Amino acid sequence: MVSFRKKKSSKAAGKAGADDVATPKGGAPPQADDSRDEQPAIPSRPPTMDDIPDLLATMEKEKGEKAANATKRVYELCDVGHKQNRVPMVCSGKYDVLTPLANCLTQESGDGRHLACLALNNLSIPTENKR
Repeated sequence: MVSFRKKKSSKAAGKAGADDVATPKGGAPPQADDSRDEQPAIPSRPPTMDDIPDLLATMEKEKGEKAANATKRVYELCDVGHKQNRVPMVCSGKYDVLTPLANCLTQESGDGRHLACLALNNLSIPTENKR
């Protein structure tokens, strides 16, 4: 016969009487308060040119993984499948993508610096972007 009870983990087993204290009178366990851990979800859709201002703002204001995710999405906009975006990203005057990407190069380590290098390399390929 299969049991549907949750097995106690080794950490939970070490806490004596934790179940008795945590269960309210109604019998249902309390719900965890995840509100402080909520992060805005990264859209599952591919990035578009309209997303660039928000991505650049995230790259400038945030640190760590959030900035790296924004840098990755900028890179996705100029990868081999999106060659048509390279010239407008640099030459249109609508976006200043080079400054935030160059600022990412000052990071000591991490994905952000690597992705910034990849994006800058892609943006430098079209002859229209070379001066």
